Amino acid sequence: MRVTLISVFILCAALNVCKSQNYKKTNLEILEQDIQSELEKFFYYPDLNRNFQFVFFVTSQKNSISEKKFIESVVKKSAGKNKLSFSIAKDETMYSADSEYNQVKIDVIKLKTEYPKLIKNSFLGEKSIERKIISELDLSIKKNTTGLIVKDKISTSYKDEIAYDDYEQNENDEYRFTQAVPPDISTFETIIFPAAIVTITAVAAILFFTVRSK
Repeated sequence: MRVTLISVFILCAALNVCKSQNYKKTNLEILEQDIQSELEKFFYYPDLNRNFQFVFFVTSQKNSISEKKFIESVVKKSAGKNKLSFSIAKDETMYSADSEYNQVKIDVIKLKTEYPKLIKNSFLGEKSIERKIISELDLSIKKNTTGLIVKDKISTSYKDEIAYDDYEQNENDEYRFTQAVPPDISTFETIIFPAAIVTITAVAAILFFTVRSK
């Protein structure tokens, strides 16, 4: 009994290791990780006083509420992780000049998911596609009392290979920029071949019952 329990435990541990090794981050997780990594570099810019409060103002060139919401969530996680005193401004006026703070403007140029091409395409077998996730943001930081400290861009690009049948599991219904249309599989495999199978099956069934009735 004891040997059996140990064997089950070892098997479960092995399965968990395999599962963790095969885990693919979602499109949203990749964007968040990549943008956060680039954004945090600016928190340690030489001329920036980290003792001042950071006031973030996020806009989207597409006037996309979802893009703005997503970047604000990344900002909150990044600032919290780096133990910054911060707030999210609701409009460009931000705070009054009575106190000093770091004014950070982030303008979302592009957040996008693409599936550019098929990588594996076995007939009626394994299929995989290339996944590409990109972002581009304009960023400027200035001290409200003295002017511009840094003006730069955040650009990220990520590529990997994912299973064709699983691509929708990596997307998020709330964020359109995590969604894309995959490349087409051949018409023969997706339409003609299945239709032929259905026809052949129907004919075989008719013949079977015809023979039996005789």
